[in-house]
Amino acid sequence: MGCSVNAPFSKRAADNVKLAVQASGILDRAAFWRRVNGLSDALSSHPARRWALICEDSSWFAAGLLALANSGRVIVVPPAPQAGSLSASGARIDAVLSDRPEWFPNIDRMAISEPKTSTSTEMRLPEDTVRIEFFTSGSTGTPKCVPKTFAQLRREVETLESQWGGLLGNAVMVGTVPHYHLYGLLFRILWPVLCGRPFLTSVCLHTASLRAAAKYGRCVIISSPAFLSRIDDISSLPQPAQVAAVFSSGAPLPDNAAEHLAVGWGRAAIEVYGSTETGGVAWRAWSGPRERTQWQPIQGVEIMLREESAGSRLWVRSGSTWQGEWMPTGDLARCDGDGRFVLMGRADDVVKFADKRISLGEMRAHLMAHEWVRDSRLLLIQGRRPLIGAVVVLEAHGRAALAASGRLAVCEMLRSWLRNNYEPVMIPRKWRFIDTLPDTDMGKIEYQGLQQLFDQQT
Repeated sequence: MGCSVNAPFSKRAADNVKLAVQASGILDRAAFWRRVNGLSDALSSHPARRWALICEDSSWFAAGLLALANSGRVIVVPPAPQAGSLSASGARIDAVLSDRPEWFPNIDRMAISEPKTSTSTEMRLPEDTVRIEFFTSGSTGTPKCVPKTFAQLRREVETLESQWGGLLGNAVMVGTVPHYHLYGLLFRILWPVLCGRPFLTSVCLHTASLRAAAKYGRCVIISSPAFLSRIDDISSLPQPAQVAAVFSSGAPLPDNAAEHLAVGWGRAAIEVYGSTETGGVAWRAWSGPRERTQWQPIQGVEIMLREESAGSRLWVRSGSTWQGEWMPTGDLARCDGDGRFVLMGRADDVVKFADKRISLGEMRAHLMAHEWVRDSRLLLIQGRRPLIGAVVVLEAHGRAALAASGRLAVCEMLRSWLRNNYEPVMIPRKWRFIDTLPDTDMGKIEYQGLQQLFDQQT
């Protein structure tokens, strides 16, 4: 069962006319392609070359993406669907295609729903050379433009279908993540559209929304560590038999959350490791703590290590990397003999402190091995005297200890735990205990938010 390069709407697509599930009803494939072709006709007479695509509705976003691409335009996807996000990104554009055109009074704009739908239901792919520009902030908070060609996105969809298509069947793709980041765009929109599966147009913000989505049929849940880690009540999820697969990306899923889903719910999340720059790189799913740390490269992805001052950095090459070239990741790694690898922390997490090199990612792993710790982040706090700070989300036992014994006692217990592996000078000096880590809608940690926790003098 594969997604053909030249006939992406293949046999399964002809057998299943449902393309998108909306609050207003079902959008079939014929109606969707009349939208796409009507938009393409309207764009053909418009001189603008670079278009920002900003749509809250996923089905209109999908139609706009294909219409702009089929018209040979450069597509700019801001990091969030608001006017402020577009200006903050610094993206260079000529016009905006949006379902909220009133947000852009001073920019040449087209309301995506205004062009008349075409009578043509022809389904065709854009040229491989069409350019789509994404914006990612990583851990710095500064928007960075990452260009992709449609060929890269198409090849990544083909890889996803080859790897997992047989597992999914005709299930409905349901997401808790937005469509304006690469992961959401690929998994929630392009994969189902190009390979003949329906998708839910709205984002599921709560487990109740996931249960409601299951009424449309067997589903695939496209989610993030931030969402999955917050699920305490397994009974609030759809029944395991209603779920074909669960995907998670954006950051590693904490061990306790991965085990909770696999053992308690009966559906292990398939974690996908990658980035906007590299595309999907590797995957893993909970099969017990012994195998937990190992990642298996996705089909067609090559990996290698290159030594740097911080350690062995992971490099990747695939059909999803720019022009098929080797690209560095932001992570250190160790390769095993069977082709799998273990991530050893972020390269930029290796800091020099007290005249010693220390991996904050490695220290975080040791801290999270304590039964009181649910999640944590460590960071170097600059100042007159630099020091290491720890931000910790406690498990129930940890919260009980905090309430009963106080903050100082809990801090001392965790410091004592780290002294088993680190010299006293390296142990975090400042500690913050919070309910949830500050994250983006893709589950990536906002390090600016972490730094702000230490701005106050304590």
